[in-house]
Amino acid sequence: MSGQKLRQLGNLEKFSVARVFLGLDTCIAMAAKYTTAENTPLTKEILFPALRTVVENHPILGVRVEGKHTSTDVAFFRLPSVDLSRVVQFSETNDVRAALERWFMRRFEDSVEDMPLWRVEVLSDNTVIFAMHHGAGDGISLSAFHKSLFRALQQPVYTESSDLVTVPDKPLAPPIEAIIDVRPSLWTTLDILFHALLPTYWNRDTYTWSGKPCPLTAFLQTQVRLLSFSPSQTDKFSQLCRSHNATVSSALYELSVSVLSRLVAQTPEGAKYQTVDVEFPISLRGVTGTPDDVFHYCASSYNSYPSLQGTAAEFSWSRAARVATTLKTQQTASVERLGFLSWVAGNYEKFMNGYLGRKRMVGLRISNAGRFVVEDKGPWRIGATFFGQCDSVIGPAIIMTVTGTPEGGLNFTFTWGKESVEGTFVEEFIGTFREVLLGL
Repeated sequence: MSGQKLRQLGNLEKFSVARVFLGLDTCIAMAAKYTTAENTPLTKEILFPALRTVVENHPILGVRVEGKHTSTDVAFFRLPSVDLSRVVQFSETNDVRAALERWFMRRFEDSVEDMPLWRVEVLSDNTVIFAMHHGAGDGISLSAFHKSLFRALQQPVYTESSDLVTVPDKPLAPPIEAIIDVRPSLWTTLDILFHALLPTYWNRDTYTWSGKPCPLTAFLQTQVRLLSFSPSQTDKFSQLCRSHNATVSSALYELSVSVLSRLVAQTPEGAKYQTVDVEFPISLRGVTGTPDDVFHYCASSYNSYPSLQGTAAEFSWSRAARVATTLKTQQTASVERLGFLSWVAGNYEKFMNGYLGRKRMVGLRISNAGRFVVEDKGPWRIGATFFGQCDSVIGPAIIMTVTGTPEGGLNFTFTWGKESVEGTFVEEFIGTFREVLLGL
């Protein structure tokens, strides 16, 4: 294809590209509702000039991936231009949940050489859904897109009417391993090897709840549910967290584990499970010096194995406070986990497909994109924001993604695969989660 080779992908980016190529994942997405006092519709004439500015400011929006997607020989190439009429669609529906479900089951067209790694859908109520290949950025990158689009709408520049945007000659942010040392310590390496070599009956994963086993083949059918809390409810919850030396993230962790404990204990096989694997994505922007307005896949993760306490499980503020301390230390400690990606470099297909038909490794992922803050200087406002991701084939049984809305509310997106866990279980989990949070 035509275009300039910019750089090889980093290990984390390669890992994500391989997952999408193998049909194990699709994208991450964020929905945000744009409004004005005059109820101005977000038409092509208004949106496209603003999108032009966004593409010109963020070079990752003008690239695609070239090379063998499951190998180490894969790179970002700059496209000559981006045709906005092909990456943007306008819909007559205003159903955010259904729209997110469609995006999480829609793969990017790898065979189309002149398409970038993102798409936009505008719903009838001015909700803009930005869907992006996970190899191009993380959850904070989704926020960066909407903040950039918001600023461009506030100060429109109508200098070009063409749908084609010439991609600027700007460098991409380097991969994480080019910024900081991600090599794992000897102690961390020995710990990983120790658990990998344990006999099955001693291995903690044997007694860890993680929903259904992974399907035998890559089967993508992701379900989505949305849950919202008002600014006043969120403010009370945040104040409670601070008064107990906890954070919103640590309280959500403790709340989720207590709810799962009750529900798992009520299942036919619940008695055999002693723990649940909870995964927390950890942003590394602080340790890498990457600003929040830069598109970058700049994250690691932390896994813990809290005990399942049965039907009598109760929320504990003291445990939530301890989790807050742990998560703070993981902002640097989790860097080492990225070093293990080099162990499977070049063998992604064998490694990832090896999970098919096996016990699912993670029960719950909690990903908090943080508060979405923008300056209200202009005619436009941003209301409800929802952030979510697919990863339903070999990923966690349940994924809970969180974003704080500009008005101060708290919005949740729950996703799960049809083959990950029973839908009735998730519905009960969401309902009980809501009850307990409001009860606090």
